[in-house]
Amino acid sequence: MRIVGSASLTITATLIGLFGALMLGLAGLSLAGPGLTVIEYADSDDTERAIGIGMGIIALVVWLVLLLSAVLVGLGDVYPKRERRATVWSIVGLSTVLVMGALIAVLATPPPLYH
Repeated sequence: MRIVGSASLTITATLIGLFGALMLGLAGLSLAGPGLTVIEYADSDDTERAIGIGMGIIALVVWLVLLLSAVLVGLGDVYPKRERRATVWSIVGLSTVLVMGALIAVLATPPPLYH
């Protein structure tokens, strides 16, 4: 039962983390330019970008909290079995790779050379 709860929390956390990466990408946040920049798109304004960046950061914090909750639920016994530890760490690791990969892909988007 703990594995099912941990897997459910991890799936939910992964979806929220991917949503956070998507929001940061749609807001135009980039590390590919000179430092941390916000790509200026013609069809958005500062308020929309600020809301997108805020939602992305909040979603990534919620992802981290849910992921830690999944670990605590999965490894909740005093002496969890090896199979359960392997399962919990595997699904948490997979979630981390997915969300961090998406975040790196989003933040590596270079700003356009024209304005």
